[in-house]
Amino acid sequence: MTELLHETSSGGDACDPRSVALVLVNNNGLGGAERRFAQAYEGLRRRGVPIELVINESLRDGLVRAGLLAEAHRPGLLLPEPFGRLTQLLPPSPGDGGPVRNQLIFFIRKLDYGLGSLLLGRWLRRRRPAAVHLVLGGAYLAWPWQTLGLAPPAILSLVCPNLRELVGASLGLWLYRRAIKKARLVDALTDSIGETARREGAAPDRVRVSGGSLVDVARFQPAQAKRPWVVFAGRLIEEKNPLLFVQACALVRAQLKDAIPGVRFFLLGDGPLREEVEALIRRHGLDDCLEVGWREKVEPVLAQALVFVSLQRMDNYPSQALLEAMASGAAAVATEVGLTGKLVDETVGRLVQATPESVADAVLGLLRGPERAEAMGRRARERVVRDHSLDAYLAYLSGLYGSVGPSSLKGASEDCPSGGSVREKPKACFSRS
Repeated sequence: MTELLHETSSGGDACDPRSVALVLVNNNGLGGAERRFAQAYEGLRRRGVPIELVINESLRDGLVRAGLLAEAHRPGLLLPEPFGRLTQLLPPSPGDGGPVRNQLIFFIRKLDYGLGSLLLGRWLRRRRPAAVHLVLGGAYLAWPWQTLGLAPPAILSLVCPNLRELVGASLGLWLYRRAIKKARLVDALTDSIGETARREGAAPDRVRVSGGSLVDVARFQPAQAKRPWVVFAGRLIEEKNPLLFVQACALVRAQLKDAIPGVRFFLLGDGPLREEVEALIRRHGLDDCLEVGWREKVEPVLAQALVFVSLQRMDNYPSQALLEAMASGAAAVATEVGLTGKLVDETVGRLVQATPESVADAVLGLLRGPERAEAMGRRARERVVRDHSLDAYLAYLSGLYGSVGPSSLKGASEDCPSGGSVREKPKACFSRS
């Protein structure tokens, strides 16, 4: 175990009592939260914030391939995934045994979390950071050490208003609820997520709600010419409604036939509903016009897409995939739920009901009126540039870090009061000075 830790840690044994450790862990795909915090980490690091990254191998590799983490940069602790590699040796399931095999793989891969927790505990004792920022599976890894009083103060980021949808298994739900109660601060992406945190046991005065997300608008830009492409991007889980998207695509194709040449559909994502999604695509005969599966580089597709569809059941605000698509100049079609209206209205797209007919009708209207759709896309980009800047989000995170740091950081945190707006100070408040 000691040799394994030595091989995967770049931080050495020297402690850094002024640093923050971002523990970003997920071995079940690459989604919006992972992309958002990878960009935040790189942004904070470039600004000289003393931050170290703890991340699992498969997620690091995916973020590097996506261009969101620098390949040459070594994280503070890189967590190996030996159990995940073992699952690649499992034979394919005959007949309809796919779901059983997928569940088995899911639970085997979670054994890597146990190993990761042991490695994280040893790393924390040696490095002694001022605080830890826990994202997704990072909450599981740190919880034993928090319970034993062997971890620094924690900031826990919640990214979904439905905690059960986020964590899945009952054991995971039990652990995540306890991690919420242990956190010094809970970072909630939206007001509805903040309410979830309070219902799950977080003290009201420990919940902070960000004023927005962040998008690299230099990375996500519209192409010079748009194509009649309709894109959905997200994990293939029930909350995201990928099956509804396929059903709407079938209606769009049946209505258009060959009226608009070059119409294509993209369902960019992976997850537990993959087999069901593919079966539905075959049933509707969409194999030749609907691409399914995750792409490491989504920017070229989004840049050329005329329409982006976001169909989350509880809230589309502020979906990272939706923000990136809007920054890329795509007109938005989104389910009218939660706070979605803060991001999508009639000037940038269409709000719809969660039915195939409603979604298809909105998509058809945009495909048949490309000039109007492109104007919506231009206004969508303007909205993202204005309301979801990198500087504002990094200032918000810096304020959180300063508020849980040691006395040497109190001066930094005074400029970014906890609970304040992310737009109060666009400069990072947590620094080496």
